[in-house]
Amino acid sequence: MPALRRFPRLRKRYWLAPLLFLSLLAAVACDAQQTAEIRYVIDGDTVVLADGQHLRLIGINAPELGKDGAPDQPVAAQARARLAALVEKRRVTLAFGPERHDHYGRLLAYVLLPDGSDAEQIMLREGFAWAVAVPPDVKKISAYLAAENEARATGRGVWDVAAYAPTPVSRLTANDTGFRFIEGTVLRSVRRRNVIYFDLAPRVALVVDNADWKKYYRGQPSALVGRRVVARGWLTEHRGRLHLRVPHPAMLTWADSTDR
Repeated sequence: MPALRRFPRLRKRYWLAPLLFLSLLAAVACDAQQTAEIRYVIDGDTVVLADGQHLRLIGINAPELGKDGAPDQPVAAQARARLAALVEKRRVTLAFGPERHDHYGRLLAYVLLPDGSDAEQIMLREGFAWAVAVPPDVKKISAYLAAENEARATGRGVWDVAAYAPTPVSRLTANDTGFRFIEGTVLRSVRRRNVIYFDLAPRVALVVDNADWKKYYRGQPSALVGRRVVARGWLTEHRGRLHLRVPHPAMLTWADSTDR
């Protein structure tokens, strides 16, 4: 009889062991690193490795170089040149987060220079990029925002360009897609099955997935109604409406100092 009483506890341990092992593997994967040589720099946030893989630096977004006849965005060429000076033809350390690839198939990593400094942080501190929080790779966002604030305080790089000032939502059109800062007051929040919409204008809304709200935000969505906000991210157009996804609160700056 004593052996029978001990058996359930033993069986429970057998069930827990694989779960603990998988958790350990996930933790190791999140902190995995490897060295690689940068063949060349495409723009201020994307490089090509010696093996031909394209890599997108985690946590920053730099101005775009011109494509299909369009001109370069302001500071784009300088951002590319600065990143090239930091990493091109050099062997660096790639530190991977929980997500190894983006939806374009590019590698995602933090890029550490031979002296251990963080390339993304340098780009932000010198005003060649903006900080972005794209879950699940958000572990450095506080440090990146602090580096960005140094450039903002002194008006360096992108922070000295009038074209990058927040656009009031009343002036947005269907042609204003892409990465930008927008400004407005939250008029209402509407929860759907998978997402929450925060309307800033009849045809402009911030969008947060329900899962991201539960993980990264605090309080009820309705608490944001009436607050004035500057949101950063990629503005998209669908059926006459403009949506800007803000999966993490770091993508929002509130006009008041209340932390919610």
